[in-house]
Amino acid sequence: MKSRRVKSFEYDMVRLGMLSTIWWQGVKLYKNPITSAKVTRLMIQRFTKLMGKKKLVRGFKVDGKYHWDMFNPAWPSPGFNAFFRAHLLEERQTKVEQATLRRLIIAITKRCPLQCEHCSEAATLYKQDVLTLDEMIVKIDPIVERGVGQLVFSGGEPIARLNDLLALLNRYKSKCDQWIYTSGFGLTLDVAKKLKAAGLHGAAISLDHYSEEKHNAFRGSKRSFQWVIDAIKNLQQVGILVSINACPTRELVESGGVEELIKVAKDNNVPIVNLLEPRAVGNYEGKDIEYDQFHKDALMDLVNKYNFDKSLFEYPTVLFPAGYRGKVPCGGGLSYIFMDYDGQFYPCPFCKTKMSKVESQENLCVAS
Repeated sequence: MKSRRVKSFEYDMVRLGMLSTIWWQGVKLYKNPITSAKVTRLMIQRFTKLMGKKKLVRGFKVDGKYHWDMFNPAWPSPGFNAFFRAHLLEERQTKVEQATLRRLIIAITKRCPLQCEHCSEAATLYKQDVLTLDEMIVKIDPIVERGVGQLVFSGGEPIARLNDLLALLNRYKSKCDQWIYTSGFGLTLDVAKKLKAAGLHGAAISLDHYSEEKHNAFRGSKRSFQWVIDAIKNLQQVGILVSINACPTRELVESGGVEELIKVAKDNNVPIVNLLEPRAVGNYEGKDIEYDQFHKDALMDLVNKYNFDKSLFEYPTVLFPAGYRGKVPCGGGLSYIFMDYDGQFYPCPFCKTKMSKVESQENLCVAS
């Protein structure tokens, strides 16, 4: 399946098409084209301010659809429409409707072949799964019907529960943009084809070091690095957008190793690198591992370097969501939530404040 970077005239035309789609979703929502135009403009202004009034130098076209990152669904698609309808509701809630979720992250299994140094779910992995497929569907269906735009399946390792994963992808393929967070384990070409046919749009593969030896040590497996490389090729072959999820240690940031990791992504034609900050939970609980301002600034320098310099067009787009935390509040519990393997809802995978059940017609979540 053909995949390529997008720039220049095509880039601008696609952006115009996306904004037109968002405006039309607003027209249907507010029943007023002028109101929709105002709210869409406000959304654009906030994003432009967040980007420092700079324009991203690249987009991506994969299997006939356009992407900018891994957090916004492909355009055009039903998932894009639902996602930005929810975004418009966040910008201007009406009296008859309340804001809905944009993204639901679902841990579908406790199974995992790895023993990662930074695992946030270390205390619960390797135990027997509690929820059956039907029980997961009962939890997920109301949220999808409410209008969530993106589903992200994680674990554990979601490929370890492949048949149920395929069933879930098939069930929601016509309504949501769908991703997996994976280590690359078990992602053969045959599995990639099945995932594509079932409705998978994107896969974020974990790669935490540019060195094969050090990545494998971090992940607790001598095969982990090769799983990543093989999975990238197999997913790309069938037309699934691939990004890299990396959780760099402070030492890797200080040594300049994150740029080496970005080069690994470039060499493997991966268009997006998403940098996660280490959190003192799971295996890292009680440890001095979190970034100080130096590390955050260093990673934001990479974001600005690779995202806005036209001479680096052939490199990946680099994301570091935590770097914008001072300008944009965390969306956990508001624009997205996390459902764990037992069907319990939390604001995000790292925040263990339990939330009450998700209701289909009223407020989505309330802290319990």
